[in-house]
Amino acid sequence: MKEPKKKKTKTQDRYRWVYDAIISKFYDGSMKIGLSIIGEQKLRKAVISLISPYVKHNDSILDLCCGTGTLTTTLVDSVYSDCEIVGVDLSEGQIFQAVKKKYLPNLEFKIMDASNLNFASESFNIVLISAALHEMDKSLRFRVLQEAHRVLRKKGYLFIFEHHEPSEPKLRIFYNFYLGFWEKILSHSSEMQRNIFNELKDVKFNPIDQIILDKKIFKFFQLIISRK
Repeated sequence: MKEPKKKKTKTQDRYRWVYDAIISKFYDGSMKIGLSIIGEQKLRKAVISLISPYVKHNDSILDLCCGTGTLTTTLVDSVYSDCEIVGVDLSEGQIFQAVKKKYLPNLEFKIMDASNLNFASESFNIVLISAALHEMDKSLRFRVLQEAHRVLRKKGYLFIFEHHEPSEPKLRIFYNFYLGFWEKILSHSSEMQRNIFNELKDVKFNPIDQIILDKKIFKFFQLIISRK
C-alpha cells in the first residue's frame, strides 16, 4: 500500500507562494547584489572545491532545495561527467529559472517537497542542502534531514552549506549588521546553528567535519559534512 502523502506546513505553503510569485524572478540578481561584498561566484566555487573530492565516478548526487540551480550547475562543471545530478525544490518558479540555465544529459531539475521526496530509499551517494535549513522551523528541518538520510546510500555523505555566526568580535558585529539581522527576524538561522549537530545525530547521521570558510567574510558561512 502506498503511504499517504504528508501535509505541507504553513511554512512550506508560504515559501512556495513567495518564491513562485516574487523571489524566483529576482533571486539570482539579488544574490549577486547581496553577496557582491563577498563575491558570489568565489563563494560558490569555494564550497564546491570542498565537496568535489568526496565525489566518485558514477555517483548519484541530490541537491535538495536547489533554488534556481546556480550551485547545482556549478557542481556539474566540477565533478565527473558520468555522475548523475538531480536538483529539487518546492517552488515551481525556482525550478523554472533553474532549467533555463544549462542542459546536460546528467543534470535534471524536479519540483518536489524536500520533506516528502519521491525517490526510493538509498538512491543517492551524496545529498547537498545549501542555504535552506535556516528558513525552516525545527519540525520541518527534522523531516527534511530524515528524508536526506532515507535516500542516501550506506556510507553516503550529506553536505550542509549554511550560515555561520563568527566568534571574532569585529566579524560578529558585521555579520549581525550585514546578514544576521534580517535572518534572525525572518528565519530560524540562530536556532538552526545552535541545534543542527544534535538534529543530525537524532536522525542517525554521523557529523564528521565542520568547515568554516576561512577567507574573511567567507567566515559567515560553514560546510557541515556528515555520513550515514
